[in-house]
Amino acid sequence: MTLLLSAALAFAAEGAFPYPVHHTELDNGLDLYVVPMPSPGAATVYTWMSVGSRDEIDEGRTGFAHFFEHLMFFGTPTLGGNDREDEIMRLGIEENAWTWFDETVYHGVVSAERVERYLQIEADNFQNLKLTPDNVEKESGAVYGEFRKGQASASKALAVELWATAFTAHTYGHDTIGYEADIQAMPTAHPYAEAFFDRFYRPENANLLVVGDVDPEKVLGWVERDWGTWEPGPEPRPEIPVEPEQTELRSVHVDWATPTAPRLIMAWKAPAHDPTQSEVAVLTLIEDLLLADTGVLPRRLVREEALAYGVSGGRYDLVDPSLFTVSVTLRDIAGRDQAEAIVREALSGLAEVDAETLERVANHRRYGFLSSLDEPVAVANALGWHLRRHDDPDALVSFYDVLAAASPEDVARVAATTFVDERLTVGTLSPPEEEPAPESETIEGVSQ
Repeated sequence: MTLLLSAALAFAAEGAFPYPVHHTELDNGLDLYVVPMPSPGAATVYTWMSVGSRDEIDEGRTGFAHFFEHLMFFGTPTLGGNDREDEIMRLGIEENAWTWFDETVYHGVVSAERVERYLQIEADNFQNLKLTPDNVEKESGAVYGEFRKGQASASKALAVELWATAFTAHTYGHDTIGYEADIQAMPTAHPYAEAFFDRFYRPENANLLVVGDVDPEKVLGWVERDWGTWEPGPEPRPEIPVEPEQTELRSVHVDWATPTAPRLIMAWKAPAHDPTQSEVAVLTLIEDLLLADTGVLPRRLVREEALAYGVSGGRYDLVDPSLFTVSVTLRDIAGRDQAEAIVREALSGLAEVDAETLERVANHRRYGFLSSLDEPVAVANALGWHLRRHDDPDALVSFYDVLAAASPEDVARVAATTFVDERLTVGTLSPPEEEPAPESETIEGVSQ
């Protein structure tokens, strides 16, 4: 690690973001964040669109945020899809995209001397994307293939059903890829795709991040020139349905048609992500206490009791209130009740956490995060995720001060109010029951 990087991380340990963040809001509402950092010759460009499956409020039109992750690579009237692909390859840019509940993110790793050209290509793409009925029909087939592939995952199937049960009004209740019937209707949805692009792909919904070996003044000039013409949307964003308070335990079960390990998910309603709020910080500490490699649940369920192959989960840090989950992949369905009892016992044990343990967990979180900020992609990912949820870059790091301030009493209080059955949704999945072996092939219960 260079002396400059070491100094930056030492600065971050004091509660500020470790690199200078140059923020400019253009007249059209686009937010530009330029982060110069020691990465000689390397940079990354992220266009972080604040549109995900959360925004899919129209009946019969789920999956369109993810659909645009595919459609955005078909090019424009001035740089068609094949020409765009050829130039991206010639420039040596490694690019991709992903979609989730709250965002769709387009990103490229690029050499520093080619940042200007890549910004030009992306500016053209986001303002002048050319959608045709043919490419909408073509790419809908790829989306349907992705959906069918997901159908083969038992864990995915259970998660989809769990979120649909936990959320009765909010759009977090449907999976990002969308409902099958809506995906099947995508081939003829060219007019709706154009309307979706017109509604959401606007500068006020975009955070543009340029991180690495870059000059902030030069980047600002390029962005003002090429992105400043992007016109804001004519109408405000649609309202997202508010999820009513959950008042009783909910449950859902999935029968899986082929042999697999049984699953158990316990999911409690949790607050929206706000790095300034103590409750959010405490739930982050609880996540580590329960689910880190050294946490109580891997120790009890996997290593000591041998009830599970693995356990995972934690707090979903989303824009709106979401879930805190504990997901257990069981060795045998007979151990499901015991596994649930151990989870509940571990939650009760949070009332007895000591201050020394909390300090150790908070410090491990802080320095693990800071040491990860060692290259442009990691910085852009961390900052982009944070800025979708909070507009102060320094709050990304000062969150760890909020973690450090949490007391054992805070943990006991938050656990007692969060992990209650009135806020709980339980999901289970089981494979087909095994047929008993014929008596002639069984000796003392052991199959021969």
